[in-house]
Amino acid sequence: MIPEVFAGIDVGSENVTCVIAEVTEDGLMRVTGAGRAPTGGSVREGVIVDLQGASQAVSRAVEEAESLSSWKVTEAVVSVSGCHVRGFPGRGTVNVRRENDYMAGKVTREDIEAAIETAEMVNLPRESMVIRTERCGYTVDDSDILRNPPLGLRADRLTADIYMVTADRTAVLNIQQAVHDAGMRVTALYPAASAASRSVLTVDEREMGVVLLDIGCGTTDIAVYFSGALAHLSVVPVGGETVTRALQQLRIPRNEAERLKREHVNLVAAPRVRNEEVEVATFGGRGAVSVSLETVNQMVYKSVAGIMSAVRGELKNAGLEEISVTAGMVLTGGGSGLRGIAEAASRIIGLPVEIGRPSGVDVSSPLVESAGFAVAVGLVLMAAGDEMEKERMVGENPLARFTDGIRALFRKLR
Repeated sequence: MIPEVFAGIDVGSENVTCVIAEVTEDGLMRVTGAGRAPTGGSVREGVIVDLQGASQAVSRAVEEAESLSSWKVTEAVVSVSGCHVRGFPGRGTVNVRRENDYMAGKVTREDIEAAIETAEMVNLPRESMVIRTERCGYTVDDSDILRNPPLGLRADRLTADIYMVTADRTAVLNIQQAVHDAGMRVTALYPAASAASRSVLTVDEREMGVVLLDIGCGTTDIAVYFSGALAHLSVVPVGGETVTRALQQLRIPRNEAERLKREHVNLVAAPRVRNEEVEVATFGGRGAVSVSLETVNQMVYKSVAGIMSAVRGELKNAGLEEISVTAGMVLTGGGSGLRGIAEAASRIIGLPVEIGRPSGVDVSSPLVESAGFAVAVGLVLMAAGDEMEKERMVGENPLARFTDGIRALFRKLR
């Protein structure tokens, strides 16, 4: 039996990450390869600005993942991020065909799809396109919201609640072109925040209410879940680079600022480092200066406060400032690697804050367990989940099932 194989490519501002995974016979997702390559400035705030550079980064990340895996990547699901990515709710209602004058009809799959299509009937700007539609719940007549499709229930009316995520069409086309130029086909596009949520958040957190922040280099992707459904998704133009630029105000080069972040920043150690200093190289390597670790931590704390302020402002503008998020906030992404950032963020925003790392897969490399791979791991999990949903949809149609099986076989043999 040929296993189902999925590849996820996360095109970030600082790095492109790739994960290759296969579904085992017992239904588990096993990561067989992972790779990462710097973008070299070809991606800014989630948007490709140098097509050749981005394509080369994709190639290097995929090649590294392939070197650890037994599979060759010819197609992949890809993330989309950037401030052009936005989400909004939708609702569609259809009448269910009555069985007779005295008895309501049964909800069919066609009724459900018609309600979804009605909810999706919105006028988008020409430059925008829908990249993801989340099905949030259903209402039959005047019932409470149902999470699962109400197939077979009798009703006069069916309402579907959805959450649609849109992105700039040109930005998406450039991502697809970069992957195509690297020799692969894009089979699906997913919002980076949705993918990170899939690999990091638990079912309980989504039910209780939670805010997820995927802190990248140039952007922070926000996803809010409430009562198990996506309530908000957006991107703000601040991230780890904000911290780096703040540290460069010490008149030090970027590589030294990055080293300070990795080796010396500790946002919960300020009282213990009051008199400690560290040497850093100056511009051009022409000398070194001593800087106070207390000053460094204070500068980074202010930058983290700026990121949290941008997030709070985004939630306020979306009308979600008062939403009950009992599970608090979960940070992931490369920017969540700052020591003490969870404690600092909790003090700033007034919520319990934890660091989230990828889960739900059997990993072959500790590299995949880092928060920087949350989106890439989430991509393969979402792709596998959508494939399972598709199989359920055609499960009652033998011809469709046979056709899908043949297509899957040819995909593996290419």
